Amino acid sequence: MIKSLTRLLVIWMAVSAGHCFADESDDAMAARIKAQLTAPGRDQYDAAKDPGRKPIETMQFFDVKAGMTVLDVIAGAGYNTEILSAAVGPTGTVYAQNSHFVVRLIGGAHHTAMLGRLEGDRLANVKYMVVDTEDMPLESAIDMAFWGMNLHDIYNNDGEAAAIEFLTHIKIAMKPGAVLAIGDHVGIAGQDNAELHRIESAVMLELISKAGFEIEKTSDLLGNPDDDHTQSVYADGLRYNTDRLLVRARRPLQ
Repeated sequence: MIKSLTRLLVIWMAVSAGHCFADESDDAMAARIKAQLTAPGRDQYDAAKDPGRKPIETMQFFDVKAGMTVLDVIAGAGYNTEILSAAVGPTGTVYAQNSHFVVRLIGGAHHTAMLGRLEGDRLANVKYMVVDTEDMPLESAIDMAFWGMNLHDIYNNDGEAAAIEFLTHIKIAMKPGAVLAIGDHVGIAGQDNAELHRIESAVMLELISKAGFEIEKTSDLLGNPDDDHTQSVYADGLRYNTDRLLVRARRPLQ
């Protein structure tokens, strides 16, 4: 089944040379996302995440446009996939990617949840693929790569070189000039950030730059001054509401 999903992706993939997106107001995108938040078929945990994720404001910060082709990196159970699907609208496409490692996590719970979310062609503009980043059948095809809250795992578990390599594989899939939309849980020096599932903001920015991206803008839209950065992101009362940094970067044109 996993191999079939990847083959289907290759068939579905269509690469365009330009960056021509629908000319619409932020209100139109916001209305689609707002409607999606109450749509039947969302995952059982989605609603609990909504207040802390601020999906409309987050999509606006990253400048998501209708008609975009977006890659949702390490999509997990698909929370961001669903929001991106609404944000890019029916003329856009979302490629939701999970690695084989993620598919095996928690007894396959993320994969099962994603398949349930997509059942019955519920998100018609989403193409799901199970493939490791180094094997993605995408090259210079993506207008935006969205990677939510997972850079810390690569860096903390496998080191700087692995994190830069991962980001480089994402960059290969992106068109020149495409946007990297990335966020992560803020960590501080002196803490066991691997155990806490966090990353220092300065380290995050350095990794993005070393991978060859040009950083355009950062945001504390998902910041939380009550998070002292010493607890796990899964701690009671903190889960879904950690102090997070959002970064908008770009693949250079040359």
